[in-house]
This record gives sequence, C-alpha cells and structure tokens, in this order.
Amino acid sequence: MNIDRCVCTKRPFAELLEEAQNEGLSLIQLAQNTGASTCCTMCGPYLRRCYRTGQTAFTQLLYEDDEPYTSPQDQAPAPHKL
Repeated sequence: MNIDRCVCTKRPFAELLEEAQNEGLSLIQLAQNTGASTCCTMCGPYLRRCYRTGQTAFTQLLYEDDEPYTSPQDQAPAPHKL
C-alpha cells in the first residue's frame, strides 16, 4: 500500500508540502488554502507527519493518536527543504 496524497483534493502530499514551504504556510493555513484534511480529515495525520519529518509517502496507516491533531507545529510555518 502506498499512501501519498490527499484523497479529497487529489493532490500529492509532496506537492502540498512544497506549496506550504514555498509560501511559508502553517498546516492550518495550508488546510484553509487548499482544503487538504478538511473534508474526510483522514489525511490530517499524514500531513502532520509531512510537516514534522518531511516524509511524503507512507506504507502504513496513520491515525490521530500517531500524529496528534493539536500541536504548536500546526501553527508554525512549514519547515524549509534541507
């Protein structure tokens, strides 16, 4: 199984993370601008993991407990590419 995109927006996590990095968007701002993680909300943990680690493709299911919904990072700008 390869999980690499937001199903609701049909956009890859890599593309969403790049947009956030380029525009200096927080996770909350990215969700507001793109709709990612706002419909079915299933990609929320994946986007939070993207922000935290830079990982954009996943082989395991992530749940809210794996990447808590509310954290200081949700309001911080996306980390820049290394």
